[in-house]
Amino acid sequence: MANRSLCVYLHGRYWWTVLLPICVASGLYLFVLHHYQSLSYRDPTSFFFDHSRAYERHYSTRRITESQNFLSASSDAPTPRRLPWEDPILCVGIVTVRRREDQYVGLTLASLLDGLNQSERNNIYINLFFADTDPLQHPAFAEKWAETLPDRLLTYSRDHPEFTKLQAWERDGYYQNKSVNDYKHLMNACYETGAKYIAMIEDDTLAVKGWLGPTLQALNVVEQRTSGHEWIYLRLFYTESLLGWNSEEWPQYLFWSFVVWASSTAAMIAARKWLKAPNLLASSIVWTTMWPIPSGVHVMNKYGCCSQGLIFPHFIIRRVLDLVNSAEDLFVDMMLENIADSEGLSRFAVVPSILQHIGATSSKGYGFDFSATSLWNFRFEEYSPSGI
Repeated sequence: MANRSLCVYLHGRYWWTVLLPICVASGLYLFVLHHYQSLSYRDPTSFFFDHSRAYERHYSTRRITESQNFLSASSDAPTPRRLPWEDPILCVGIVTVRRREDQYVGLTLASLLDGLNQSERNNIYINLFFADTDPLQHPAFAEKWAETLPDRLLTYSRDHPEFTKLQAWERDGYYQNKSVNDYKHLMNACYETGAKYIAMIEDDTLAVKGWLGPTLQALNVVEQRTSGHEWIYLRLFYTESLLGWNSEEWPQYLFWSFVVWASSTAAMIAARKWLKAPNLLASSIVWTTMWPIPSGVHVMNKYGCCSQGLIFPHFIIRRVLDLVNSAEDLFVDMMLENIADSEGLSRFAVVPSILQHIGATSSKGYGFDFSATSLWNFRFEEYSPSGI
């Protein structure tokens, strides 16, 4: 009887030693699962990505309010005080066409200007281009701020040698051809200012407050890294959605998957051979996470997307203008990527993004609205209320 009681006692202790590690491991697993669900719901490359929460506006909501307030008080905005022989450091070109619903260009312009001091305002030259062949069709053209905030207001002249063709493209819905021609026209206007850099900004973007200083610092970093080499642009906006798995690179993924599998298998075999049993549980718990791209300036020759905000060095503009062809049925961003690939030019990006895309209706016309709403930089929403 005593022996039987002892057996039951030992049997109970055995199950306790088995169940305790299982319970601890299960609890730890649930904790880690919850932790990464809360941490990675905004990461489109993560298993825990939550579409219903990821697109919530946090910082951009505040920035829109600040930009609206700036427009309301635009008469008090600092005007540039630049001597006639002084070239600006940065020419900012914004091309805008009438959209079917909301017009965002005022918010874009205001977000770029709000927060600049007098010295910073002197360093930039803003070209605002109303690219409709009849600019009066654009609701923002008659706004007072459209006249007072930019350094120069541009429109197509009826004397333009391709004015009739531009009207036909506009009327018949050839958005690719028209948008490329608009881009070239504005880029050339910025080139003629003599600015060291040309920033081409789309009319449905929002700049973080304090954007200019970090942007100029990023350009200095690019110049240092490319000493003796040419580059085409610094990207101010990218979408993380395209930085995950890409089907065309499956051979690379297969190779590294095999390397990871082989390394893990070798490690487990070695652990089984050399480590004692009590250590196996501890050695089998591996925490792995995919860290986001660290802040700073990074080479981004692939998958950046799109053309919301690109800064070009002055020396590359003439070559780009010669190579961009409005007769091709390609959008601007695709054409620029083809040029960069064929010419072997490096592309860089600022992380986190300086700009956010806020457009819900595409300027490209019907059929592009879904992609417009999903074109998003998730880390932009994590900026502090004061901006950079």
